[in-house]
Amino acid sequence: MSKNRPSYLQQFLQSLQNAFPVILFFLCGFGLVYATFGMKYVGVVSVVTVFFQTRHKRNDNTPYRYLRLLIVGIFLIIFAYLSAQSFELCILLNFCVPFILVFTQSSQFNPKGYFSYAMIFVFLSLMPPDGILELGIEILIFILCVGLMALSIRLYARLFSLPAGTPFSLEGGLKELANLLKLLPEPGAKKELEQRFYTLLQNIQRQSYHQRFFSSAGPKNQQYDMFSTMLQRFSYLTADDEWRENLDPGQLRILKDTAALLEEAAPRLDFHSHRELIDRAQYMLDHMSIPEGRIRIFCRSILHMLILMLKTSSMPQEAPHIRGKARLADFFHQIRLRCSLESFEMRFALRLSIVMTITCGISYLLSFTKTYWIPLNAFILLQPSYEDSSYRLKTRSIGTFLGCCIEFVVHPLLPGVGGQILFALLMTSLMYCAKPGTWNQPIFSTCYALTMASMTMDGTIAITLRLVYLAAAVAIVFVVNRFFFPMRRDTQFRYNLKALFRLNNSYWDIIRRGLTGETSLSVSNEILTYFHMLYQECTNYLKKDPSLPYLEGLRTVLLNLWHMFAELEQIHFLIRTKSIRPEEQKSFLHLIDAIQEDLYPIISAENFPVIREELHYQEQEVVYVLNQYLRHAEELLSYKHCIPF
Repeated sequence: MSKNRPSYLQQFLQSLQNAFPVILFFLCGFGLVYATFGMKYVGVVSVVTVFFQTRHKRNDNTPYRYLRLLIVGIFLIIFAYLSAQSFELCILLNFCVPFILVFTQSSQFNPKGYFSYAMIFVFLSLMPPDGILELGIEILIFILCVGLMALSIRLYARLFSLPAGTPFSLEGGLKELANLLKLLPEPGAKKELEQRFYTLLQNIQRQSYHQRFFSSAGPKNQQYDMFSTMLQRFSYLTADDEWRENLDPGQLRILKDTAALLEEAAPRLDFHSHRELIDRAQYMLDHMSIPEGRIRIFCRSILHMLILMLKTSSMPQEAPHIRGKARLADFFHQIRLRCSLESFEMRFALRLSIVMTITCGISYLLSFTKTYWIPLNAFILLQPSYEDSSYRLKTRSIGTFLGCCIEFVVHPLLPGVGGQILFALLMTSLMYCAKPGTWNQPIFSTCYALTMASMTMDGTIAITLRLVYLAAAVAIVFVVNRFFFPMRRDTQFRYNLKALFRLNNSYWDIIRRGLTGETSLSVSNEILTYFHMLYQECTNYLKKDPSLPYLEGLRTVLLNLWHMFAELEQIHFLIRTKSIRPEEQKSFLHLIDAIQEDLYPIISAENFPVIREELHYQEQEVVYVLNQYLRHAEELLSYKHCIPF
């Protein structure tokens, strides 16, 4: 036991060190608001502290982000005030506002994206101001707290170096890709290559996905899309080692030259003239003598994309009406992805809205004191996944009970109001040191809440109400979690796997449009990003449960789907570079129809033998990639019994 004590102490000191900036910000904000406006408004400080906690170590805190927080936050404060004015508004707003926040701010890859903004609405609607004047004071305090947060984050950035994981940049991305190209031919560097590529791929995919919903498509965004496409093409090589068997000095040389060109181009992307680099890339394309295969396709794809990236930086921007049309198309594409009862966003948004509507409605109708503890607990208990919510039901119940026991013993010993406030602030500070979701964090939040409540009511009654209201919240969350749009991990896995097949069809539709017109890289990159995020979710699910039936079969299915999507990306590139001749377009459209018919919603591959016989195209790269795609698609038939839909 004695050997473990230093470890626990070290963990606590490390947690205290990490949480110290957050604690200091809360204490300063609490003191400022309490001294100036009184105890009634200190809840605003807790809400803004959540934003500080999530943002103070990030170095992308631009004035625009603060302005957006102010605008959205003020609207949410007004909605919170309105929700307390009548039962009808309480029901309407507590259903609509959480739903919209989850639907627009969260995804299954960023499930807690809604949380900070939702806290503004939920917390402040439970303790509303008494009139318009107090509402104005609350908004003023919110603005002051956001200003304090901006100054504190700026001071923190000056005093402390930010941790690893700086924002992704094209220059850094191209340099890292060049380094990976140098590692690619070395068999002994395979593990390092996979780890570094995985990190790079996840960074660009997460950034692309989370900034897509309301993002604009300017030249810089187009370059990000092109770089993301480069990464998908690189992943085409890292999936297996078949190409290594025929690796020759000529292929090694072209890989080395391509890496050198990427490295040289990285710091010059923002220049207005790239004629020298473009000419060198074009020369490499025109004089590439290595045999047909993956290395040739990959290097030609990278060089073509590099030329497009260099040209994009010096191209005039599209007309505003064209950019607006593209943004509108991207917006509705995101809406279509989310507007399904199978999607994470829709199911969790409905569950959260139902829980908040029920609990806030009960709180509004009951005449007892502190009824807002019911929706407050329910909001924290309900988590994006069924399993996480079930875990919170246990840990919060245990922590709340222990916190009530501590409060029952300690509160009578506290010396007056000053001692109570100091104890409450100590408990809040320890709460920020604890990991969210654990059993010990509710101990401190419970002690804080009960100490503040005991200033205006009997302590024993406060403890009783805390436990009763928690039990009510647990019961409501359990019922909704169990019977209303549950999103268990196995359910999410089936939906994700089904979506991977569906995205094959969607990508073929993009390729179909590309035969007769130009296709947007941002749209195809959105689907590529979405595919790989879903793929990663599926593989993580399989890793967490090695006892699953048909585990190896499901892994093979995922790998084949990954191969097929990589090959679809290659086909799309060949379409964009006009590798399909005009006289071949009718045959290619027939091929797309036959493939789509055999892949979704039921895998049959009945047409594939006929398709193989009709693969007669002048460009041999097209024939090669199509044959690879059909081979991997046919392999899915052997594992059809493993697919759970």
